[in-house]
Amino acid sequence: MLQPVFAGIAPPFETTLARTGRIEGLNPCWEEVLHLATRRDFEKDAVIPHTRWRGMYYLSRGSVAIAYIAACGRERLTLRVGPGCLFNEARTVSSYEPGVVFQCLEPSEIWRFPEELLQDEAFLSAHPRQVASLLHSMGIKILIHYTFLADMGTGSRESHVCRFILNLSRQNGNALRFPCPMRQQDVAALLGIHRATLARILRQLRDKGIIGAFSCKEVVIRDARRLEELALNN
Repeated sequence: MLQPVFAGIAPPFETTLARTGRIEGLNPCWEEVLHLATRRDFEKDAVIPHTRWRGMYYLSRGSVAIAYIAACGRERLTLRVGPGCLFNEARTVSSYEPGVVFQCLEPSEIWRFPEELLQDEAFLSAHPRQVASLLHSMGIKILIHYTFLADMGTGSRESHVCRFILNLSRQNGNALRFPCPMRQQDVAALLGIHRATLARILRQLRDKGIIGAFSCKEVVIRDARRLEELALNN
């Protein structure tokens, strides 16, 4: 009888995290095989030298921003990875070399699994939970990118900012007052707009009485109904 290897490999994924560009705790079972990996500690703002320190990474402490480099040379933040997650797995299994930057947002403890591990039949057959966890998280990331592309392809820049704020609120139990886990420059990078554009939109939302403060310490929503209307504006 087939065993459901996907059952219990990770806690239920909170879909609002996807729309705020953050994931965490997707691959906790990989802690069981860290003896096969090499550990390195990185300081805040350090860039992981992925072209020399090759392989798949597991983040046990800290947070890492993943940004891809467009043809024009501009970096576009796509995801922030929290503890308990693998990253760089798609690049490792495909050998595709996109322009990508992994930057630590805070002091981080990272474990590198060698590239050959995911081609080792003995490892793959002996560790079905880890393989299922890997497939699970890769599927989530693919759907995050699809969702993000769909969101960014509709509505105005103002609606994109409102969607981000609204999803932060939902992530915090529909609270009207909560911290923002990102700096404004990172929010702008995630939404693909200039920081000055974000500042202008936030100022307009404040002038309309829709929001109050917007900072790492505190975001305040003053008119939730109007915020949702703007967020859903196509």
